[in-house]
Formats: sequence, structure tokens, C-alpha cells
Amino acid sequence: MAGTSVVAMRSADEHEQVPAVADGVRALLSGDRGVVLVSPGPNSGAVTLAIGTTQAGRRAVRVVAHILVDPADPAFAHLDGALDPAPLGTLETESISSLVGSGFPVVVTDLVPVVPRGDTYQGVTAILDEAAAAQRLAGDLGAPVLIFVVGDGDRPAAGEIDMVEAEALLSAEPAFAPELRAAVRFLRAGGQLAVITTALHVAEALDGTHDPDAPMLRIHRQLPRVRSEAPALAAGWC
Repeated sequence: MAGTSVVAMRSADEHEQVPAVADGVRALLSGDRGVVLVSPGPNSGAVTLAIGTTQAGRRAVRVVAHILVDPADPAFAHLDGALDPAPLGTLETESISSLVGSGFPVVVTDLVPVVPRGDTYQGVTAILDEAAAAQRLAGDLGAPVLIFVVGDGDRPAAGEIDMVEAEALLSAEPAFAPELRAAVRFLRAGGQLAVITTALHVAEALDGTHDPDAPMLRIHRQLPRVRSEAPALAAGWC
């Protein structure tokens, strides 16, 4: 396969986006690329069915991913429960990798935080940063591409930027801070491309031939040009 794309869909996305995401996943698969869709929440079953059968005769497989966190993470100091403990790994990485390598698109339908307990693991109550968990899974799988799908109400501006420019956007664009932070971590760990876009443009996320005004922010590990110090994006989001 040409590589694996991890596509992370915000769990709050509306049901109407399911067909567009499924179309995008099928388009990525048609390019001989493995796809893992991280779609926790009520739409996970619908999007799994909507993906249908691949050209190789494989149907999407639903997987629950157990995300390893550190019981000593400072997030557990909160009295109301752990808030965003850092994901350290995905227990199902080997199984997901085997499924993708066999041509099965994988849909991660739930993210369950766990901690080590002797020679096994135990679930804990915690609120996971879904973007960070998707980034951790992408890194564990050695995926070169990580695509974040956001709602139409939170449309990213168009642009081609690098990691430094993405970090500079963190304070200016709080609506996309989780995705931007995860994108930078993914690229610094060896990923090649992170994309923030809407459901309708998932299929175009890799080739860079989309409408320049489309809501798609492509973040490169290294751009094939000298990075400009000028603002890369128009002020404000669409």
C-alpha cells in the first residue's frame, strides 16, 4: 500500500456529514492507501456502513481503541476526574495495522482510556483529547498523513503552511487549537502532512489540487519553498 491515512472526525459533527466522510474515505482507498477513520460517537456505526465495500471486497471494520495513559498524569489531580491525560499509546495498534495491511478500512468507534495494572490494564474515568488520541494512533501506525474533519460551522481557512506557522496560529485560532497542537506533534514525530478540512473535502486532502478557496488548511512537515514571515492565512475563519 502507498501508506496509511488516519482521518479523525469530530464526534460532535452532524449526521449529515456522514455520507461526505464515507465518500472521502472511499476516495482515499481507491488510491491504494490504507485508511483508519477515528469517529467516536453516535455516528460511528452509520459511517462504517456508509463506507460500504472496497474495490478489493473488504468491508469497514469497527474497532474500540484502548488508549494508554499514565496514572500519575497531573490531569488526574482534578477532583471531578482526569481532564485530557496525555495519550501514551494504543493497545490495538498491531491489530489495526494488520487489518489495514489486509485491505480493510478501519473505523475506531470509541476511545477508552486505560492504565497499567500488573500484567494487564484497567479502564479509568478520564476525558480524552480526541485530536491527541488520533495523533497518537497515527504515530503508532507510522502513518504519513493525518486528516482532521471539522464541522461546517467551524470552517478552516485555506492555506499551505509549515509546523512553525501552525504553532503561531494556536493562540490566534482557539477553535482549532486541539487539531493544531496534534498536527504539530504528529509532524515533529515524523509525519509528513496534517490537514484540517471539512467533510466535503476529505477526498482532496492529499493531492493539493483543491479549490484554493476551499476550507482546507494543509500543514507540512517541510514546505518545498522558503517559509514566508508574512501572514499565511486571511484573518478570521470562514
